Amino acid sequence: MSTPLPRPATPAGFDASRAAERAADPHGWRYADDAREAVHRVIAERRDIRRFRPDAVPDDVLERVLTAAHRAPSVGLMQPWRLIVVRALETRSAVRLLAQRERILQADRFDERARHFLDQKIEGVVEAPLGVVVCCDHGDPQAEILGRGTIRETDVYSTACAIQNLWLAARAEGLGVGWVSYYRPDDLRALLGIPDRVEPMAYLCVGWPDERPVRPGLESAGWSERMPLADVVMAERWDDRDVTPAANRFVPSTTAPVPPPAAAPATDAGALHREAAIAARDRSDQLIKPAGSLGALEAVVERWASITGGPPPAPLRAGVLVCAADHGHTAHGTSLFDADVSAQVTAAAARGESAVGVLAARGGHELLIADLGLAAPTPPGVRDEKIAPGSADLLDGPALTPAQLDDALARGARLAAELAGRGVHCLVLGEIGIGNTATTAALVSALTGAAPEVTVGRGTGMDAAGLDRKRAVVAGALARHGSPLDARAALVAVGGLELAALAGAVLEATRRGLPVVLDGYAVGAAALAASRIEPLAVEVLVAGHRSAELGHDLVLAELGLEPLLNLRLRLGEATGGLLALPMIEAAGALHRDMATFAEAGVDGPAANPTRVP
Repeated sequence: MSTPLPRPATPAGFDASRAAERAADPHGWRYADDAREAVHRVIAERRDIRRFRPDAVPDDVLERVLTAAHRAPSVGLMQPWRLIVVRALETRSAVRLLAQRERILQADRFDERARHFLDQKIEGVVEAPLGVVVCCDHGDPQAEILGRGTIRETDVYSTACAIQNLWLAARAEGLGVGWVSYYRPDDLRALLGIPDRVEPMAYLCVGWPDERPVRPGLESAGWSERMPLADVVMAERWDDRDVTPAANRFVPSTTAPVPPPAAAPATDAGALHREAAIAARDRSDQLIKPAGSLGALEAVVERWASITGGPPPAPLRAGVLVCAADHGHTAHGTSLFDADVSAQVTAAAARGESAVGVLAARGGHELLIADLGLAAPTPPGVRDEKIAPGSADLLDGPALTPAQLDDALARGARLAAELAGRGVHCLVLGEIGIGNTATTAALVSALTGAAPEVTVGRGTGMDAAGLDRKRAVVAGALARHGSPLDARAALVAVGGLELAALAGAVLEATRRGLPVVLDGYAVGAAALAASRIEPLAVEVLVAGHRSAELGHDLVLAELGLEPLLNLRLRLGEATGGLLALPMIEAAGALHRDMATFAEAGVDGPAANPTRVP
């Protein structure tokens, strides 16, 4: 007969009656029915929110949400999550730019669904009053953590639980959360100063939602659908079957990483009118049409309202700034034309005989053509802002001196301010200069690290041998000066006087809250340089068209912009930007003059669960 084991001592604080109650009811920890229903409801109603109101999130509400994240389970109580709360508009704008760039680059992977993919907007990064970056701090890899000896990734799993806790708690508070997934982690690290040992796992937009989707957004849009539970639950052992929806099978990108925007100095950049943008979006939703059916026109109205406080006016009167300059590298055969042609074309534009003169006169726009660096004397009718007779040969040394760069930036800003003072509604930028497509390619490569094979095109119509010469010059310049470079260093090393002036004009427009309608490749490169000096510059940009010039797609992706027109233009002179103005004006007219469902007495959609009642 065995000796019975001794009974353990009763621990301090032991409640015998509660223990007996639990023994009698093994489900005693179960919540009451209404509480249990609330838990399952908040899980079922967790949604990825894309549209936000700009109202601030009270500190006590935010603290409760962050506390929920901090209560996530972790092996060995390692608590690896770290939470960065982002409030600054400049930072949120820079994050959106990272996301816009990747969104455009990824669109081509989705065959016929690319346009639908581009409809998935990411304005919430700026609209939501704050972002929360959830990071996993892997810590010292040599440190032993209880329970992590065999599964090293448990810190990642714990951080994922923190993300879900935050999301569910936010839903319970009535907040919306949007998970931004279009960015490269290294870019976010560089932007926020996150150490290499720390993994940024999620950028979450947090704010009051401007939509209440009853289903996941991509499911509602027909992109994919949630699989049945039976497809993901297996009995006893792994069932080797592929249940991934075909729509979600994805081939990883081979695109080389590109550097993120440089940190910007403090500026007096104009504030965005987010409330006006949301009001414009609300009205678009109420017009007698299917929601979103005007596509890019709705997007341009919303962006215009964000910049100016209202939709594009009619008539739309632009200030057209065309900057002209020559380039020292043309001695190496980088163009089919001699440098004298730059001044001749500039003179023709001033007389109204070139494309920009015809289109500016036809639209009643204010045209200002400035000589920043023509090798020849300034032609009649052209503003004399000459800094030097062209840039230096970028193979021999820097194309510009730092003093020339500062002068060009200041002159471009002053010219933009002059046009703004004439009461124009926007700027349209253009350039004239033999050899400037080679300069543009070198500048884009210097800013992004892209190879000349990606950035150098045929320009004015180079043959194969000419294209090889042009690429060799750009490659030589990059080898001499290095890449990627920050904006000032890139402009000094390989820039042009007209491109630097156009960058200055973009910076001035940013300070004034004046929309800038971009022309093609060269103007886009100047705007890209401006955005690396002041990240908020991207907020005032509208892409007039997609140029036929190789490299322009890269510039548009870097700026996060979708062009309004695609006419295979490669003329320069602000032509594509001017051609886009009637479309922008028409978008504003549709927005103002179309009736709403209520005004026209037309029945709206039978049910629209994605909008706030």
